[in-house]
Amino acid sequence: MFKSQDNFTNSMFGSYACEPIIERNKDHFLLQLNKLIDWSFVEEETADCYSTKGQNAIHPLRLFKLLIIQDWYDLSDRDAVIEADCNIISRYFVGLGLNEDVPHWTELGKFKERLGQETIERLFYRVIEEAERLGIGISDKRTADSTDIKANVDLKRCAKDKSGDDDNDWIDRNTSDKDADFGHKSSKKSWYGYKSHINQDPDSELITSAITTEASISDTSQLVPLIDKERNYRGEQVIAKQGGDKGYVGNNCELEEREIRDYTIPRDNMKRVKKKKDKNRHYLHLKYLRYKVEQKFAEAKKSHGLAKAKYRCRQKVHWQCIMTYLVMNLKRIVAILFPKTA
Repeated sequence: MFKSQDNFTNSMFGSYACEPIIERNKDHFLLQLNKLIDWSFVEEETADCYSTKGQNAIHPLRLFKLLIIQDWYDLSDRDAVIEADCNIISRYFVGLGLNEDVPHWTELGKFKERLGQETIERLFYRVIEEAERLGIGISDKRTADSTDIKANVDLKRCAKDKSGDDDNDWIDRNTSDKDADFGHKSSKKSWYGYKSHINQDPDSELITSAITTEASISDTSQLVPLIDKERNYRGEQVIAKQGGDKGYVGNNCELEEREIRDYTIPRDNMKRVKKKKDKNRHYLHLKYLRYKVEQKFAEAKKSHGLAKAKYRCRQKVHWQCIMTYLVMNLKRIVAILFPKTA
């Protein structure tokens, strides 16, 4: 079904030439990742994406590791392949021999299409399973938040035939991304694109579920879907306390049905609710930890290019989000198990 991926270690010259480099850089993220993770889940989860007939395909683990490199360094498909070709550590991580050709960069696009949304979601949750296998505890607390993602659209070009301030259809007429729309965080901040919603365990700082919507979709409407997505993959008892900012108020009945305590921050006019929650130490603790999910979004935008969509259409933008959060979870696993010393 797949081509062999043992060329690096089976090459005597490759082993002789690279072992000193690998040893000197043993604290590199990719090398630490290789030591920790049991990658067998990749072949298991992608098996139904391949036919058992025909020529042997490039092993999905190699392509998946190329995607990790791509997101880790925030690279294009072409540049991710160049990185694996020219950097010995990246080549070692992917499992390519020194004299072996890297896959053509177009193979990455084909691989993404082959996986689709369902498979990448399963891979995302298998990484969370790996964290638990490695002894990382995931608490029953969650904090929800969302962030804006600008669409991969040139709005200036879209405005070429705008007839005036009362013309409300200029975007719809000219946009190259029909799924995107306008969102507003305040009277001073608006954007055209999408919104990424996540739930995070504030203790381990692992992202446990993610949903991508059009920018105009409210946060309130996505809290229960975030919860149900994780419960569907990981079990109904995984969440007991749910936090979030004022945008997530309004789901107390749904949370009660799922036996989850509602620790979302009340709106200013909810004085009785606020007074009651302010006496609850569990609520106050979860409220205090909310900054961690905001830090996660800052990391995603600054280091992984999530401030702007790389693709067009909601499904592909969601694929980008899930891959970014998967890599960020891998980073977190390494950070927990290989803490940096001062």
